[in-house]
Amino acid sequence: MVSIVMTSYNKPDTVGEAIQSVLDQTYTNWELFIMDDASNAKTQKVIEKYLEDPRIRFYNSYVKDEERYKKTRYAVLINKALPLTQGKYISYLTDDNFYLRNRLEVMVDYFWEHSDIDIVYSAQRVKNVDTELDIVSEFIRKTNGILTKASNLVDHCSVMHTRSIAEKIYRKYGSYWDEDAKYWHNGDAAFWKRLNEWEPFYPIDKVLDVCLKNEVSFQKLNIHLPDHLPDGILVTGVDTDIYFIDRQKRRKIDHNMLRKLKLDRRKIIRIHNPLLFKYREGPPINETIYTDVSLFPNLLLVKDTHTRAVYYIQDQKKRLIKNEATLNKFHFNMKEIIHCDRDFLNQWQDGEPITDRITDKVLLPDRILFNKRDKYYLSCNNHLHPIEKRIVGRLGFSYNQAVSITNEQISFFEQGKPYVWEVALF
Repeated sequence: MVSIVMTSYNKPDTVGEAIQSVLDQTYTNWELFIMDDASNAKTQKVIEKYLEDPRIRFYNSYVKDEERYKKTRYAVLINKALPLTQGKYISYLTDDNFYLRNRLEVMVDYFWEHSDIDIVYSAQRVKNVDTELDIVSEFIRKTNGILTKASNLVDHCSVMHTRSIAEKIYRKYGSYWDEDAKYWHNGDAAFWKRLNEWEPFYPIDKVLDVCLKNEVSFQKLNIHLPDHLPDGILVTGVDTDIYFIDRQKRRKIDHNMLRKLKLDRRKIIRIHNPLLFKYREGPPINETIYTDVSLFPNLLLVKDTHTRAVYYIQDQKKRLIKNEATLNKFHFNMKEIIHCDRDFLNQWQDGEPITDRITDKVLLPDRILFNKRDKYYLSCNNHLHPIEKRIVGRLGFSYNQAVSITNEQISFFEQGKPYVWEVALF
């Protein structure tokens, strides 16, 4: 009677409880499709424990990491599952959500009592938890009456709809859920918009599922994050590996090298894996960078231990910082200067020196934050990239480190691709 589509990716601590919440249902006429997106071995091991139940079917996408950013993956998985389902009613679940024991029974009864209705939704308990899954705070996402515009108001784990309305969507759009990557943050909202073309969502004013949110929940990781990252920042995905973005590649770096290169661990930015894997993996940052300058990461400050001259490494060249006024002008941090011997520095070609003047004749240093009143810009390849204020902090930049710039100086440089956080609105 009910087909449940559950999407899963690297949640070994909660995926078992999500599956168990289906097994514990008072209503037993269901089938569960566990649609896993090539999770790690730890997650796979948890899932395997439940696969003996004949009502449960398992699918592994085996998607390559570098392909993750190209589509909204959970939409892809749901679209893969729906043609395989047999239930009269369709329901959804994620690997960090749990159904209450009577969830399916209450919703199926509602459909039987209201045979002219195709979509129902319930209230939901949302729990914000820490890394140990201890509750930090919680609230109830209440129902809001009959919804003719349910997008961004209802979580997809709180919905059940008929197969017949899903087939109407497929006949019109050629798919059920929209897989476009722009819907990563709110793929359910895009589907709700399609559903609402035919019918409203009818409320069941009871809490029937529990949603867990922690620091690695996709919505939290995606908040105020642009679709492309600047060079020179430290990032980590859902796992613990740390990467330095260098020439638009991700280069793995360990804690020892962070210390040696004077990189601040407090500035490591946690991002979602689809964006992380958008960047091809470059050579790791390890001791070999001291034997081959072509491997030395860019956008770092180095100092000649003999002459005490300070350079900025940019495009694999050393750019001399003319004087202390220049260091102050661009808010270079003296604590981040790496001491190098002359022989090592001589392996680099000389780039254009950096002065404290900003004219149409100069080459700007990369990764400098500029500010004109309430507008911010980030320099890269002698372009100024507009960057939304809320993204400045998200990427680890400090507002008070922004370099003041005039309208005339802005006009000296071409504008590059802006850093914006875009969420599809409905």
